[in-house]
Amino acid sequence: MSKIQTTADEILDKISFGDYKKPQKHGETSSTRRQQKKNKLTLYLTEEEETLFDAIYIQRLKMHKKTDRSTLFGEAIRLLYAQEMQS
Repeated sequence: MSKIQTTADEILDKISFGDYKKPQKHGETSSTRRQQKKNKLTLYLTEEEETLFDAIYIQRLKMHKKTDRSTLFGEAIRLLYAQEMQS
């Protein structure tokens, strides 16, 4: 890893808003999250579904849980998968 990349990773880890609780896996840093393969997805939500999604997002921000919409959607998919596979 180049010195610039190492420095960039250190800076990102330091400015990760310490007053927010980051939902990270054990031993995961900002750099490892950034290196994960990501796919772009287009969603078509009804107005009601979008409102519900926004309400959850806003609630997380109020609880000082640092999150983004992609992370929230990923968590929803994992929970739905677990629910569907139990049946």
